[in-house]
Amino acid sequence: MNAAAAAGVTCLAVALASGCTTVSEKYSWGKYDTALYASYKDPTKVTELFNTLEAVVKGAGATHAPVAPGIYAEYGYLLLQQGKASEATPAFQQEKQHWPESAVFMDRMIKVATQNPAAMPAKSQ
Repeated sequence: MNAAAAAGVTCLAVALASGCTTVSEKYSWGKYDTALYASYKDPTKVTELFNTLEAVVKGAGATHAPVAPGIYAEYGYLLLQQGKASEATPAFQQEKQHWPESAVFMDRMIKVATQNPAAMPAKSQ
């Protein structure tokens, strides 16, 4: 076999092998989608959604993928609904830091959390 044919076979083998590698996720979602669907279907499962979001946020360092857009915001909102405004504010700030396009909305949520947290309606759990 000549050198050109050997190089072609090698390139083909590398191309085929690279197609078999696993694809990592771009964002860390955890089991957010199933927990969100379950909480919409049965509002009493909002605690499970909260636990799922908490696991995604706290486990962010374990994966190399960043926390998905909206996760910090939704986690903060659930904290705010539980009357934990002091814990919700850092979550809103994280959302704003990681996703700058959310700055206007997150600034409003931070204002609500810091100025009048009692105004948030409590969600049944």
